[in-house]
Amino acid sequence: MLSAADTVWWCNVFKTLGDPVRLKLLVQLAERAGAEAAVHELADVGVSPATVSHHLKRLRSIGLIESRRDGRLVYYRLGVGVRSALMQILHQRSQVGV
Repeated sequence: MLSAADTVWWCNVFKTLGDPVRLKLLVQLAERAGAEAAVHELADVGVSPATVSHHLKRLRSIGLIESRRDGRLVYYRLGVGVRSALMQILHQRSQVGV
Protein backbone atom coordinates (compact mmCIF):
# COMPACT_ATOMS: atom_id res chain seq x y z
CA MET A 1 0.00 0.00 0.00
CA LEU A 2 1.36 3.40 -0.97
CA SER A 3 1.35 6.27 1.47
CA ALA A 4 -0.28 9.53 0.41
CA ALA A 5 3.15 11.11 -0.10
CA ASP A 6 4.37 8.16 -2.20
CA THR A 7 1.21 8.29 -4.30
CA VAL A 8 1.77 11.97 -5.04
CA TRP A 9 5.43 11.33 -5.89
CA TRP A 10 4.61 8.46 -8.28
CA CYS A 11 1.91 10.55 -9.95
CA ASN A 12 4.50 13.28 -10.53
CA VAL A 13 6.99 10.76 -11.93
CA PHE A 14 4.47 9.34 -14.40
CA LYS A 15 3.24 12.80 -15.36
CA THR A 16 6.81 13.97 -15.91
CA LEU A 17 7.73 10.93 -18.00
CA GLY A 18 4.52 11.33 -20.02
CA ASP A 19 6.28 14.01 -22.06
CA PRO A 20 8.19 12.42 -24.98
CA VAL A 21 11.07 14.91 -24.77
CA ARG A 22 11.65 14.25 -21.06
CA LEU A 23 11.51 10.50 -21.63
CA LYS A 24 14.06 10.80 -24.47
CA LEU A 25 16.36 12.85 -22.24
CA LEU A 26 16.08 10.31 -19.44
CA VAL A 27 16.87 7.44 -21.82
CA GLN A 28 19.85 9.36 -23.27
CA LEU A 29 21.25 9.80 -19.78
CA ALA A 30 20.60 6.12 -19.02
CA GLU A 31 22.56 5.10 -22.11
CA ARG A 32 25.56 7.01 -20.75
CA ALA A 33 25.78 4.50 -17.86
CA GLY A 34 26.45 7.07 -15.16
CA ALA A 35 28.49 9.49 -17.25
CA GLU A 36 27.53 13.15 -17.08
CA ALA A 37 26.28 15.22 -20.01
CA ALA A 38 25.83 18.96 -20.54
CA VAL A 39 22.74 20.44 -22.23
CA HIS A 40 24.51 20.81 -25.58
CA GLU A 41 25.29 17.07 -25.52
CA LEU A 42 21.61 16.23 -25.01
CA ALA A 43 20.12 18.75 -27.43
CA ASP A 44 19.28 16.19 -30.16
CA VAL A 45 15.66 15.73 -29.04
CA GLY A 46 13.92 18.11 -31.45
CA VAL A 47 13.63 21.18 -29.22
CA SER A 48 15.80 24.23 -28.46
CA PRO A 49 18.59 24.05 -25.86
CA ALA A 50 16.55 26.36 -23.61
CA THR A 51 13.64 23.92 -23.75
CA VAL A 52 16.02 21.03 -23.02
CA SER A 53 17.17 22.92 -19.91
CA HIS A 54 13.56 23.39 -18.83
CA HIS A 55 12.83 19.66 -19.21
CA LEU A 56 16.01 18.72 -17.34
CA LYS A 57 14.99 21.04 -14.50
CA ARG A 58 11.67 19.18 -14.26
CA LEU A 59 13.41 15.79 -14.18
CA ARG A 60 15.79 17.09 -11.51
CA SER A 61 12.97 18.52 -9.39
CA ILE A 62 11.53 15.05 -8.76
CA GLY A 63 14.91 13.38 -8.25
CA LEU A 64 15.23 11.38 -11.46
CA ILE A 65 18.42 13.20 -12.40
CA GLU A 66 21.15 15.09 -10.56
CA SER A 67 23.19 18.07 -11.67
CA ARG A 68 26.58 19.59 -11.05
CA ARG A 69 27.68 23.08 -12.09
CA ASP A 70 31.18 23.65 -13.45
CA GLY A 71 31.59 27.30 -14.37
CA ARG A 72 28.91 28.18 -16.91
CA LEU A 73 28.05 24.58 -17.73
CA VAL A 74 25.68 22.31 -15.83
CA TYR A 75 26.29 18.57 -16.11
CA TYR A 76 23.48 16.06 -15.64
CA ARG A 77 23.42 12.37 -14.76
CA LEU A 78 20.78 9.91 -13.62
CA GLY A 79 19.89 9.85 -9.95
CA VAL A 80 21.08 6.95 -7.83
CA GLY A 81 19.17 3.78 -8.71
CA VAL A 82 17.21 5.36 -11.56
CA ARG A 83 19.14 3.61 -14.35
CA SER A 84 18.52 0.13 -12.99
CA ALA A 85 14.83 0.88 -12.39
CA LEU A 86 14.45 2.28 -15.91
CA MET A 87 16.23 -0.70 -17.45
CA GLN A 88 13.95 -3.09 -15.51
CA ILE A 89 10.86 -1.29 -16.83
CA LEU A 90 12.13 -1.32 -20.41
CA HIS A 91 13.11 -4.99 -20.11
CA GLN A 92 9.68 -5.84 -18.69
CA ARG A 93 8.02 -4.15 -21.65
CA SER A 94 10.04 -6.26 -24.07
CA GLN A 95 8.98 -9.41 -22.19
CA VAL A 96 5.29 -8.48 -22.36
CA GLY A 97 5.52 -7.77 -26.08
CA VAL A 98 3.42 -4.62 -26.09
